[in-house]
Amino acid sequence: MPQRRTASPHPGATPSQQQQQAAPAQAMPHGSPTRVYLNTNVTPHLLEGMKLLAANEPEKPLKWLADFLAAKSKEVEGT
Repeated sequence: MPQRRTASPHPGATPSQQQQQAAPAQAMPHGSPTRVYLNTNVTPHLLEGMKLLAANEPEKPLKWLADFLAAKSKEVEGT
């Protein structure tokens, strides 16, 4: 049977080396500059709005999402 690869540190690693190999709190931005920009500035807010949209199921979903994003823009960007 083939041996499984794991994310655990090598057997001789010291505790400080094991801590250094822990997963980061956030993923490193990668991809094209456009993708990085959208993933940093737009996607988190759009996903938040879409989750609320699915939970609320308003009669006019696009209008509701537009209003949500406009309010989020004022909150985040202060405009």
